[in-house]
Amino acid sequence: KNLPLHLHEALVRRRLIIAVTSNMMRASGILLLAHLAQQSGVCAFAPFAMSSSSSSKRKVKTNQGKAAGGFGKKEDAVPVSHSRDESQTTQNLINFLLQWKSKGLGVDAEAGTEIGYDENGFRGLYATKAFKKGDIICKIPSDCALALADPSVAATEEMSEVDGAVNYLQWYAMNPQARQMWSPYIDTLPTREANFDPTPDFYSDEEIAQLEFPMIVKKALERKEQIAELAQKTNLPFDEVQFATWLVSSRSFSIKITIDDGDLVRETSEADADGLKGNSETYKMREQGLRVLLPYLDMINHESDNYNSELHLIDPEKDDAWFAIRAARPIKKNKEITISYGAAGVETSVGLLMNYGFIQDENKFDALLLKKGGDDCIDSVEGWSTTLEDDEQQLAAGVSGNMANVLRFRTKMKRSYPPTE
Repeated sequence: KNLPLHLHEALVRRRLIIAVTSNMMRASGILLLAHLAQQSGVCAFAPFAMSSSSSSKRKVKTNQGKAAGGFGKKEDAVPVSHSRDESQTTQNLINFLLQWKSKGLGVDAEAGTEIGYDENGFRGLYATKAFKKGDIICKIPSDCALALADPSVAATEEMSEVDGAVNYLQWYAMNPQARQMWSPYIDTLPTREANFDPTPDFYSDEEIAQLEFPMIVKKALERKEQIAELAQKTNLPFDEVQFATWLVSSRSFSIKITIDDGDLVRETSEADADGLKGNSETYKMREQGLRVLLPYLDMINHESDNYNSELHLIDPEKDDAWFAIRAARPIKKNKEITISYGAAGVETSVGLLMNYGFIQDENKFDALLLKKGGDDCIDSVEGWSTTLEDDEQQLAAGVSGNMANVLRFRTKMKRSYPPTE
């Protein structure tokens, strides 16, 4: 199927059952996203809970709006530290999503969120009003998700980021009809010139070798090889497939769905006490991985330990399901909205650099990875070819480009080993 519109029509005709951890949630219509796959290193966001629009609102204790210590009303905002993105492309995206009845975004400050740039020029999502814990910050309908695989086609193995990249190019970016339909979203995606943090598959083989840590070296080389193979197989330019792979790895959501193919299966039960057997008919089901892109929600940046929001699926059993961002703690006006990337909200520096192209200064999961160890790890800080002090000196000397991230990765991992006695 060449047209993504056909894909969406096919999904409308199928009943999808969404796997959320161990729970099976039924849904109908074009429900594309429910829960991130419980597999390390392939997900964009932490797992999110299921809720219903008819559920009673949780009571949350808060001091917002109350007098603070008898000295007047508590300030419910932080100083503005970002500049609002007023570009036409961003406005087009907002208008597009508002046409689909999305909530919590728009030009009105009371809408709840806006896209902005911090003092370093990094794009993110910011609160334009205060939120209590449990509040819905913003939400988009499931119809606005862009599927990167066709669930009607049985897959023999899990789809990789490169597979999703080829589908993105063929179904959306290079398909004139689909490109026009989704242009309000596609036009806001990063380019090589803006909002782009190269992942190791953009590094030279020498730079990849300098990473040293076996796990990430192996992943980077394998991805580069797969990009080259699929580019040749599909007659697509290598550079196009490589950058689309970066888009998919850094911005897509990986999920698992169980699909009803419509095939009836007759089952015979065990004989009861009287020796009688019963027959029943069920539909044959199969589980399959699926990657999707979620407009606007993919603007949210990462925090390993101090994220303030989570992704939720509202009304999964209905045709008009919603993908929502819910406050995990009270959020003041002007505060950046953040979530935790990775499967189950867990992403080590290996996953952050491999899938998103950056290293965070603090990441408690690195110590857990090193403690677990294995063939893909370096057992101790003495196992590296350089010392922590060597790498720190090179960074301080002003190393730039990919080698700067190589050194940041090396210093971050070396600091994560337990102290020697």
